[in-house]
Amino acid sequence: MNLLAVETASAFVSVAVKIDGVIHERGLRDGTARAETVLDLLRTLCADIRCDLGVIDVIAFGRGPGSFTGLRVAAAVAQGLAYARDLPVVPVSSLAALAQEAPGRQVLAALDARRDEVYYGFYRREGTGLVVACGEERVAPPGQVVCAADTDCAVGSGIDHYLGGFGETLPKRHVSGRFPAARAVLALAEEAYERGAYVRASAAVPVYVRDDVAHVRS
Repeated sequence: MNLLAVETASAFVSVAVKIDGVIHERGLRDGTARAETVLDLLRTLCADIRCDLGVIDVIAFGRGPGSFTGLRVAAAVAQGLAYARDLPVVPVSSLAALAQEAPGRQVLAALDARRDEVYYGFYRREGTGLVVACGEERVAPPGQVVCAADTDCAVGSGIDHYLGGFGETLPKRHVSGRFPAARAVLALAEEAYERGAYVRASAAVPVYVRDDVAHVRS
């Protein structure tokens, strides 16, 4: 099975493909989340590895939470690519993708949500090496985020920007400068697809978490 993934929920815009078991990724740090940027990265990637998108079987995208504009771009690109060949689409949590590459077994993943708030979620690493969510993803001021005693790592722009605003339960291990990446979306999407957690292109929509923003700007 060959997969393609798009992740644009943060300042790191990236695309990745898994072709015949090999992962290839291209990304742009501090990039602007626009469809043209994503498609240019994808064209460059395909040219570099001499890959035709006709071999792709599954499309995955980072469905949020994260940058409102970025989420809309990722969903739109995934929809467009999937519509062309009626491919299945796997929406993957951008927070889970962030946690997937953190060096911990019990991870707090947090992205800057502006307004002095963070999008956050807790994740547990399974024996497979993949993370699973422990509860719902939420948005709140950093001071309201309470970590369980066994949380051993915190990661994401929410930690980087508001480190002093978290309470005493924040784990001592903080990994800075990390963003959700398309390669992590690929890993989580492959497992999700195998258990049937995919949708048709028309149902590939972002998850904002902060509903008032989606309502005001949609």
